[in-house]
Amino acid sequence: MIKILKLKRNYGGEIIKKRALLILRKDKKYDNKSIDELKELAEVLYRPIKSVVQIRKPDPKYQIGSGLVEKLVEIIKEENIEIVIVGNTLTPSQKYNLAKKFKVEVIDKVELVLRIFYKHARTKEAKLQVRLAELQYELPRAREKVRLAKMGEQPGFGGYGDYEVEKYYQKIKKEIATIKRKLEKVKEHRKIARKSREKFDSVGLIGYTNAGKTSLLNILTGEDKESKNQVFTTLTTTTRAIKGIKRKILITDTVGFMDDLPPFMIEAFLSTIEESANSDLILIVVDSSDSIEEIERKLKVNHEILSKINCKSPIITVLNKVDKISEKKKNEIIDKLERYLVNPIFVSARYGENIDLLISKILENLNLSTGTVETCDPKVISYLYENTEIIEDVMEGSTHIITFRAKEKDVNRILKTLRKVKL
Repeated sequence: MIKILKLKRNYGGEIIKKRALLILRKDKKYDNKSIDELKELAEVLYRPIKSVVQIRKPDPKYQIGSGLVEKLVEIIKEENIEIVIVGNTLTPSQKYNLAKKFKVEVIDKVELVLRIFYKHARTKEAKLQVRLAELQYELPRAREKVRLAKMGEQPGFGGYGDYEVEKYYQKIKKEIATIKRKLEKVKEHRKIARKSREKFDSVGLIGYTNAGKTSLLNILTGEDKESKNQVFTTLTTTTRAIKGIKRKILITDTVGFMDDLPPFMIEAFLSTIEESANSDLILIVVDSSDSIEEIERKLKVNHEILSKINCKSPIITVLNKVDKISEKKKNEIIDKLERYLVNPIFVSARYGENIDLLISKILENLNLSTGTVETCDPKVISYLYENTEIIEDVMEGSTHIITFRAKEKDVNRILKTLRKVKL
Protein backbone atom coordinates (compact mmCIF):
# COMPACT_ATOMS: atom_id res chain seq x y z
CA MET A 1 0.00 0.00 0.00
CA ILE A 2 1.00 3.65 -0.38
CA LYS A 3 3.43 4.68 2.31
CA ILE A 4 2.35 7.54 4.58
CA LEU A 5 5.51 9.56 5.02
CA LYS A 6 6.83 10.41 8.47
CA LEU A 7 8.95 13.46 7.79
CA LYS A 8 12.17 13.75 9.78
CA ARG A 9 13.33 17.04 11.28
CA ASN A 10 16.75 18.28 12.33
CA TYR A 11 17.49 19.87 15.70
CA GLY A 12 16.34 23.26 14.39
CA GLY A 13 12.92 21.82 13.48
CA GLU A 14 13.59 21.94 9.73
CA ILE A 15 12.13 19.04 7.72
CA ILE A 16 14.78 16.73 6.28
CA LYS A 17 13.58 15.45 2.91
CA LYS A 18 14.94 12.30 1.30
CA ARG A 19 17.38 12.82 -1.56
CA ALA A 20 15.64 11.84 -4.80
CA LEU A 21 16.69 10.87 -8.31
CA LEU A 22 14.08 11.66 -10.98
CA ILE A 23 13.82 9.57 -14.15
CA LEU A 24 11.54 10.24 -17.12
CA ARG A 25 11.30 8.13 -20.26
CA LYS A 26 9.84 9.84 -23.35
CA ASP A 27 8.75 8.04 -26.52
CA LYS A 28 10.01 10.93 -28.59
CA LYS A 29 11.67 14.28 -28.00
CA TYR A 30 8.52 16.40 -28.29
CA ASP A 31 5.94 14.34 -26.37
CA ASN A 32 3.94 15.95 -23.56
CA LYS A 33 5.76 14.44 -20.59
CA SER A 34 7.53 17.09 -18.52
CA ILE A 35 10.55 16.57 -16.24
CA ASP A 36 9.88 20.03 -14.75
CA GLU A 37 6.40 18.90 -13.73
CA LEU A 38 7.82 15.72 -12.18
CA LYS A 39 10.30 17.86 -10.25
CA GLU A 40 7.51 20.16 -9.05
CA LEU A 41 5.60 17.14 -7.81
CA ALA A 42 8.64 15.56 -6.16
CA GLU A 43 9.58 18.76 -4.31
CA VAL A 44 6.40 18.54 -2.22
CA LEU A 45 7.79 15.52 -0.37
CA TYR A 46 11.42 15.02 -1.42
CA ARG A 47 14.64 16.82 -2.34
CA PRO A 48 15.39 16.20 -6.05
CA ILE A 49 19.17 15.94 -6.51
CA LYS A 50 19.41 14.86 -10.14
CA SER A 51 17.05 14.43 -13.12
CA VAL A 52 17.51 12.08 -16.07
CA VAL A 53 15.45 12.00 -19.29
CA GLN A 54 15.72 9.13 -21.77
CA ILE A 55 14.10 9.03 -25.21
CA ARG A 56 13.33 5.46 -26.23
CA LYS A 57 10.54 2.90 -26.36
CA PRO A 58 9.67 1.30 -22.99
CA ASP A 59 11.92 -1.55 -21.86
CA PRO A 60 9.81 -4.50 -20.58
CA LYS A 61 12.24 -5.24 -17.72
CA TYR A 62 13.11 -1.78 -16.41
CA GLN A 63 10.91 0.76 -18.33
CA ILE A 64 14.22 2.56 -19.11
CA GLY A 65 17.17 1.01 -20.97
CA SER A 66 19.43 -1.48 -19.16
CA GLY A 67 22.52 0.59 -20.07
CA LEU A 68 21.08 3.63 -18.30
CA VAL A 69 20.17 1.47 -15.31
CA GLU A 70 23.82 0.47 -14.88
CA LYS A 71 24.98 4.11 -15.07
CA LEU A 72 22.36 5.16 -12.51
CA VAL A 73 23.53 2.51 -10.03
CA GLU A 74 26.81 4.45 -9.71
CA ILE A 75 25.09 7.86 -9.56
CA ILE A 76 22.82 6.63 -6.75
CA LYS A 77 25.86 5.61 -4.72
CA GLU A 78 27.82 8.80 -5.46
CA GLU A 79 24.93 11.17 -4.70
CA ASN A 80 23.61 9.23 -1.67
CA ILE A 81 20.20 8.92 -3.31
CA GLU A 82 17.52 7.56 -0.97
CA ILE A 83 14.56 7.24 -3.34
CA VAL A 84 14.12 6.98 -7.13
CA ILE A 85 11.01 8.49 -8.73
CA VAL A 86 10.07 7.40 -12.25
CA GLY A 87 7.76 9.71 -14.20
CA ASN A 88 6.23 6.76 -16.07
CA THR A 89 3.79 4.15 -14.76
CA LEU A 90 5.74 1.07 -13.65
CA THR A 91 4.55 -2.51 -13.61
CA PRO A 92 5.25 -4.36 -10.33
CA SER A 93 8.03 -6.36 -12.00
CA GLN A 94 9.68 -3.18 -13.40
CA LYS A 95 9.54 -1.59 -9.97
CA TYR A 96 10.92 -4.76 -8.37
CA ASN A 97 13.75 -5.05 -10.91
CA LEU A 98 14.76 -1.41 -10.51
CA ALA A 99 14.70 -1.64 -6.70
CA LYS A 100 16.85 -4.77 -6.90
CA LYS A 101 19.46 -2.93 -9.00
CA PHE A 102 19.33 0.42 -7.19
CA LYS A 103 19.07 -0.92 -3.61
CA VAL A 104 16.74 1.97 -2.72
CA GLU A 105 12.97 2.46 -2.84
CA VAL A 106 11.51 3.08 -6.33
CA ILE A 107 8.10 4.68 -6.97
CA ASP A 108 6.33 5.89 -10.10
CA LYS A 109 4.40 9.12 -10.79
CA VAL A 110 1.04 7.70 -9.71
CA GLU A 111 2.43 6.59 -6.34
CA LEU A 112 4.03 10.02 -5.90
CA VAL A 113 0.72 11.78 -6.59
CA LEU A 114 -1.07 9.46 -4.15
CA ARG A 115 1.47 10.28 -1.43
CA ILE A 116 0.89 14.00 -2.05
CA PHE A 117 -2.87 13.39 -1.86
CA TYR A 118 -2.38 11.68 1.50
CA LYS A 119 -0.41 14.69 2.73
CA HIS A 120 -3.16 17.14 1.78
CA ALA A 121 -6.28 15.08 2.59
CA ARG A 122 -8.04 16.74 5.53
CA THR A 123 -11.72 15.80 5.39
CA LYS A 124 -13.24 12.34 5.72
CA GLU A 125 -14.39 12.48 2.08
CA ALA A 126 -10.93 13.41 0.78
CA LYS A 127 -9.36 10.56 2.75
CA LEU A 128 -11.91 8.10 1.36
CA GLN A 129 -11.26 9.31 -2.20
CA VAL A 130 -7.50 8.98 -1.80
CA ARG A 131 -7.88 5.50 -0.34
CA LEU A 132 -10.17 4.51 -3.24
CA ALA A 133 -7.63 5.79 -5.79
CA GLU A 134 -4.87 3.87 -4.01
CA LEU A 135 -6.86 0.61 -3.96
CA GLN A 136 -7.84 0.94 -7.63
CA TYR A 137 -4.16 1.43 -8.46
CA GLU A 138 -3.24 -1.57 -6.33
CA LEU A 139 -5.90 -4.04 -7.52
CA PRO A 140 -4.50 -4.99 -10.98
CA ARG A 141 -1.00 -5.23 -9.42
CA ALA A 142 -1.95 -7.14 -6.26
CA ARG A 143 -1.26 -10.70 -7.37
CA GLU A 144 2.08 -9.86 -9.00
CA LYS A 145 3.24 -7.75 -6.02
CA VAL A 146 2.61 -10.59 -3.56
CA ARG A 147 4.31 -13.09 -5.87
CA LEU A 148 7.38 -10.86 -6.25
CA ALA A 149 7.54 -10.14 -2.52
CA LYS A 150 7.71 -13.87 -1.78
CA MET A 151 10.74 -14.17 -4.11
CA GLY A 152 12.89 -11.97 -1.88
CA GLU A 153 12.81 -8.68 0.05
CA GLN A 154 13.27 -5.55 -2.06
CA PRO A 155 12.87 -1.88 -1.03
CA GLY A 156 9.17 -1.01 -1.24
CA PHE A 157 7.97 -4.62 -1.21
CA GLY A 158 8.18 -5.24 2.54
CA GLY A 159 5.14 -6.90 4.09
CA TYR A 160 3.50 -8.14 0.89
CA GLY A 161 5.07 -11.57 1.37
CA ASP A 162 2.92 -12.08 4.49
CA TYR A 163 -0.23 -12.29 2.35
CA GLU A 164 -1.77 -15.17 0.42
CA VAL A 165 -2.17 -14.00 -3.19
CA GLU A 166 -5.91 -14.56 -3.66
CA LYS A 167 -6.82 -13.44 -0.14
CA TYR A 168 -5.00 -10.15 -0.66
CA TYR A 169 -6.75 -9.59 -4.00
CA GLN A 170 -10.19 -10.27 -2.52
CA LYS A 171 -9.43 -8.07 0.50
CA ILE A 172 -8.77 -5.12 -1.83
CA LYS A 173 -11.96 -5.75 -3.84
CA LYS A 174 -14.02 -5.86 -0.66
CA GLU A 175 -12.56 -2.59 0.65
CA ILE A 176 -13.15 -0.86 -2.71
CA ALA A 177 -16.85 -1.84 -2.55
CA THR A 178 -17.12 -0.56 1.05
CA ILE A 179 -15.52 2.81 0.24
CA LYS A 180 -17.71 3.27 -2.85
CA ARG A 181 -20.82 2.77 -0.68
CA LYS A 182 -19.57 5.37 1.81
CA LEU A 183 -18.78 7.86 -0.98
CA GLU A 184 -22.22 7.30 -2.51
CA LYS A 185 -23.77 8.49 0.76
CA VAL A 186 -21.52 11.57 0.69
CA LYS A 187 -22.60 12.17 -2.91
CA GLU A 188 -26.27 12.05 -1.89
CA HIS A 189 -25.62 14.63 0.84
CA ARG A 190 -23.89 16.83 -1.72
CA LYS A 191 -26.88 16.56 -4.09
CA ILE A 192 -29.17 17.77 -1.30
CA ALA A 193 -26.81 20.67 -0.54
CA ARG A 194 -26.55 21.52 -4.26
CA LYS A 195 -30.33 21.50 -4.60
CA SER A 196 -30.63 24.05 -1.79
CA ARG A 197 -28.23 26.30 -3.74
CA GLU A 198 -29.95 25.95 -7.14
CA LYS A 199 -31.73 29.29 -6.77
CA PHE A 200 -28.31 30.96 -6.87
CA ASP A 201 -25.99 31.26 -9.86
CA SER A 202 -22.96 28.97 -9.64
CA VAL A 203 -19.42 29.36 -10.98
CA GLY A 204 -16.92 26.50 -11.04
CA LEU A 205 -13.16 26.95 -10.77
CA ILE A 206 -11.39 24.44 -13.00
CA GLY A 207 -7.69 24.32 -13.70
CA TYR A 208 -4.38 22.56 -13.76
CA THR A 209 -2.97 22.03 -10.30
CA ASN A 210 -1.04 25.02 -8.88
CA ALA A 211 -2.59 27.48 -11.38
CA GLY A 212 -3.78 29.75 -8.55
CA LYS A 213 -7.42 28.66 -8.24
CA THR A 214 -7.52 28.96 -4.46
CA SER A 215 -5.92 32.42 -4.57
CA LEU A 216 -8.57 33.47 -7.10
CA LEU A 217 -11.32 32.05 -4.86
CA ASN A 218 -9.95 34.06 -1.93
CA ILE A 219 -9.90 37.40 -3.74
CA LEU A 220 -13.32 36.92 -5.36
CA THR A 221 -15.00 35.95 -2.08
CA GLY A 222 -12.97 37.81 0.54
CA GLU A 223 -12.16 34.47 2.18
CA ASP A 224 -8.78 33.34 3.44
CA LYS A 225 -8.65 29.69 2.41
CA GLU A 226 -5.11 28.36 2.76
CA SER A 227 -3.20 28.77 -0.48
CA LYS A 228 0.23 27.22 -0.99
CA ASN A 229 2.60 27.24 -3.94
CA GLN A 230 2.33 23.45 -4.14
CA VAL A 231 0.45 20.98 -6.27
CA PHE A 232 -2.79 19.32 -5.11
CA THR A 233 -3.32 21.44 -1.99
CA THR A 234 -7.09 21.43 -2.68
CA LEU A 235 -8.72 17.97 -2.62
CA THR A 236 -12.25 18.81 -1.48
CA THR A 237 -14.76 21.33 -2.74
CA THR A 238 -15.06 24.78 -1.21
CA THR A 239 -18.08 26.91 -2.09
CA ARG A 240 -18.35 30.61 -1.20
CA ALA A 241 -20.29 33.67 -2.40
CA ILE A 242 -18.60 36.30 -4.60
CA LYS A 243 -18.33 39.54 -2.66
CA GLY A 244 -19.17 43.09 -3.77
CA ILE A 245 -22.21 42.33 -5.96
CA LYS A 246 -25.93 42.49 -5.21
CA ARG A 247 -26.73 39.11 -6.75
CA LYS A 248 -25.64 36.05 -4.77
CA ILE A 249 -23.28 34.05 -6.99
CA LEU A 250 -21.63 30.96 -5.55
CA ILE A 251 -18.14 29.93 -6.67
CA THR A 252 -16.67 26.46 -6.12
CA ASP A 253 -13.00 25.44 -6.00
CA THR A 254 -12.00 21.78 -6.26
CA VAL A 255 -9.11 19.41 -7.01
CA GLY A 256 -6.69 20.50 -9.75
CA PHE A 257 -6.15 18.58 -12.98
CA MET A 258 -2.94 16.98 -14.17
CA ASP A 259 -1.77 15.42 -17.42
CA ASP A 260 -1.33 11.67 -17.77
CA LEU A 261 -3.30 10.67 -14.66
CA PRO A 262 -4.91 7.24 -15.06
CA PRO A 263 -8.71 7.00 -15.44
CA PHE A 264 -9.17 5.43 -11.99
CA MET A 265 -7.73 8.55 -10.33
CA ILE A 266 -10.06 10.87 -12.25
CA GLU A 267 -12.93 8.51 -11.37
CA ALA A 268 -12.05 8.58 -7.66
CA PHE A 269 -12.35 12.39 -7.61
CA LEU A 270 -15.17 12.60 -10.15
CA SER A 271 -17.79 13.73 -7.63
CA THR A 272 -15.70 16.75 -6.58
CA ILE A 273 -14.79 17.59 -10.18
CA GLU A 274 -18.47 17.41 -11.16
CA GLU A 275 -19.32 19.84 -8.35
CA SER A 276 -17.51 22.53 -10.35
CA ALA A 277 -18.27 21.20 -13.83
CA ASN A 278 -22.05 21.28 -13.24
CA SER A 279 -21.93 25.00 -12.54
CA ASP A 280 -23.74 27.63 -14.64
CA LEU A 281 -20.35 29.01 -15.70
CA ILE A 282 -16.80 27.57 -15.73
CA LEU A 283 -13.61 29.52 -15.07
CA ILE A 284 -10.60 27.68 -16.49
CA VAL A 285 -7.67 29.07 -14.52
CA VAL A 286 -4.24 29.02 -16.20
CA ASP A 287 -0.80 30.12 -15.01
CA SER A 288 0.16 32.69 -17.67
CA SER A 289 3.78 32.74 -16.44
CA ASP A 290 4.29 29.23 -17.84
CA SER A 291 5.89 28.83 -21.26
CA ILE A 292 3.57 28.98 -24.29
CA GLU A 293 4.06 25.22 -24.77
CA GLU A 294 3.14 24.51 -21.13
CA ILE A 295 0.04 26.73 -21.28
CA GLU A 296 -1.08 24.93 -24.43
CA ARG A 297 -0.49 21.50 -22.88
CA LYS A 298 -2.40 22.40 -19.71
CA LEU A 299 -5.31 23.97 -21.59
CA LYS A 300 -5.60 20.76 -23.62
CA VAL A 301 -5.80 18.73 -20.39
CA ASN A 302 -8.51 21.03 -19.00
CA HIS A 303 -10.67 20.80 -22.11
CA GLU A 304 -10.16 17.02 -22.40
CA ILE A 305 -11.31 16.37 -18.82
CA LEU A 306 -14.30 18.71 -19.19
CA SER A 307 -15.20 16.79 -22.36
CA LYS A 308 -14.88 13.45 -20.54
CA ILE A 309 -17.39 14.52 -17.91
CA ASN A 310 -19.68 15.98 -20.60
CA CYS A 311 -19.54 19.57 -19.35
CA LYS A 312 -21.66 21.91 -21.49
CA SER A 313 -21.42 25.09 -19.40
CA PRO A 314 -20.10 28.37 -20.89
CA ILE A 315 -16.41 29.07 -20.20
CA ILE A 316 -14.15 32.00 -19.31
CA THR A 317 -10.40 31.39 -19.57
CA VAL A 318 -8.70 33.19 -16.66
CA LEU A 319 -5.00 33.72 -17.35
CA ASN A 320 -3.68 34.23 -13.83
CA LYS A 321 -0.34 35.65 -12.60
CA VAL A 322 -0.31 38.43 -15.22
CA ASP A 323 1.95 40.38 -12.84
CA LYS A 324 4.74 38.00 -13.84
CA ILE A 325 4.58 38.49 -17.62
CA SER A 326 5.23 41.26 -20.17
CA GLU A 327 2.81 42.83 -22.64
CA LYS A 328 4.68 40.98 -25.38
CA LYS A 329 4.01 37.63 -23.66
CA LYS A 330 0.30 38.50 -23.33
CA ASN A 331 0.05 39.18 -27.06
CA GLU A 332 1.97 36.00 -27.83
CA ILE A 333 -0.44 33.91 -25.73
CA ILE A 334 -3.46 35.42 -27.51
CA ASP A 335 -1.94 34.97 -30.98
CA LYS A 336 -0.57 31.44 -30.59
CA LEU A 337 -3.25 29.87 -28.38
CA GLU A 338 -6.37 31.46 -29.82
CA ARG A 339 -7.98 28.07 -30.54
CA TYR A 340 -7.86 27.09 -26.83
CA LEU A 341 -8.87 30.45 -25.31
CA VAL A 342 -12.58 30.95 -24.62
CA ASN A 343 -13.47 34.47 -23.39
CA PRO A 344 -9.89 35.09 -22.17
CA ILE A 345 -9.00 37.61 -19.47
CA PHE A 346 -5.64 38.30 -17.80
CA VAL A 347 -5.72 38.77 -14.01
CA SER A 348 -3.50 38.70 -10.96
CA ALA A 349 -5.19 37.01 -8.00
CA ARG A 350 -2.22 38.01 -5.86
CA TYR A 351 -2.47 41.76 -6.53
CA GLY A 352 -6.15 42.05 -7.52
CA GLU A 353 -5.40 43.20 -11.07
CA ASN A 354 -8.47 43.05 -13.38
CA ILE A 355 -10.60 41.26 -10.75
CA ASP A 356 -13.41 43.84 -11.20
CA LEU A 357 -13.30 43.18 -14.95
CA LEU A 358 -13.48 39.44 -14.28
CA ILE A 359 -16.58 39.89 -12.09
CA SER A 360 -18.20 41.95 -14.87
CA LYS A 361 -17.34 39.20 -17.34
CA ILE A 362 -18.86 36.60 -15.01
CA LEU A 363 -22.10 38.59 -14.82
CA GLU A 364 -22.17 39.03 -18.62
CA ASN A 365 -21.71 35.30 -19.27
CA LEU A 366 -24.17 33.92 -16.76
CA ASN A 367 -27.51 33.11 -18.33
CA LEU A 368 -29.32 35.95 -16.53
CA SER A 369 -32.59 37.62 -17.37
CA THR A 370 -34.43 40.66 -15.99
CA GLY A 371 -37.99 41.20 -14.88
CA THR A 372 -40.10 44.03 -13.44
CA VAL A 373 -42.91 43.81 -10.91
CA GLU A 374 -45.16 46.35 -9.20
CA THR A 375 -46.06 45.39 -5.65
CA CYS A 376 -46.74 46.69 -2.17
CA ASP A 377 -46.59 43.23 -0.54
CA PRO A 378 -43.70 43.17 1.99
CA LYS A 379 -43.28 39.40 1.52
CA VAL A 380 -42.79 39.76 -2.23
CA ILE A 381 -40.37 42.67 -1.77
CA SER A 382 -38.39 40.72 0.84
CA TYR A 383 -38.26 37.62 -1.39
CA LEU A 384 -36.94 39.60 -4.36
CA TYR A 385 -34.26 41.31 -2.25
CA GLU A 386 -33.12 38.00 -0.75
CA ASN A 387 -33.16 35.86 -3.92
CA THR A 388 -32.47 38.17 -6.88
CA GLU A 389 -30.21 41.05 -7.87
CA ILE A 390 -32.14 44.30 -7.53
CA ILE A 391 -31.33 46.64 -10.40
CA GLU A 392 -33.82 49.38 -9.53
CA ASP A 393 -36.55 49.97 -6.92
CA VAL A 394 -38.76 53.00 -7.66
CA MET A 395 -41.50 54.10 -5.24
CA GLU A 396 -44.84 55.41 -6.52
CA GLY A 397 -46.86 56.09 -3.42
CA SER A 398 -46.86 52.85 -1.45
CA THR A 399 -46.10 50.74 -4.55
CA HIS A 400 -42.62 49.44 -5.35
CA ILE A 401 -41.69 49.13 -9.05
CA ILE A 402 -38.82 46.66 -8.83
CA THR A 403 -36.57 45.66 -11.71
CA PHE A 404 -34.56 42.57 -10.80
CA ARG A 405 -32.15 40.11 -12.39
CA ALA A 406 -31.88 36.34 -11.88
CA LYS A 407 -31.60 33.08 -13.80
CA GLU A 408 -33.96 33.11 -16.77
CA LYS A 409 -35.98 30.16 -15.43
CA ASP A 410 -36.30 31.88 -12.02
CA VAL A 411 -37.42 35.19 -13.56
CA ASN A 412 -40.08 33.35 -15.57
CA ARG A 413 -41.21 31.40 -12.50
CA ILE A 414 -41.45 34.52 -10.31
CA LEU A 415 -43.41 36.52 -12.91
CA LYS A 416 -45.73 33.56 -13.58
CA THR A 417 -46.41 33.09 -9.87
CA LEU A 418 -47.04 36.78 -9.25
CA ARG A 419 -49.48 36.99 -12.16
CA LYS A 420 -51.66 34.43 -10.39
CA VAL A 421 -51.81 36.40 -7.15
CA LYS A 422 -52.72 39.97 -6.37
CA LEU A 423 -49.55 42.02 -6.04
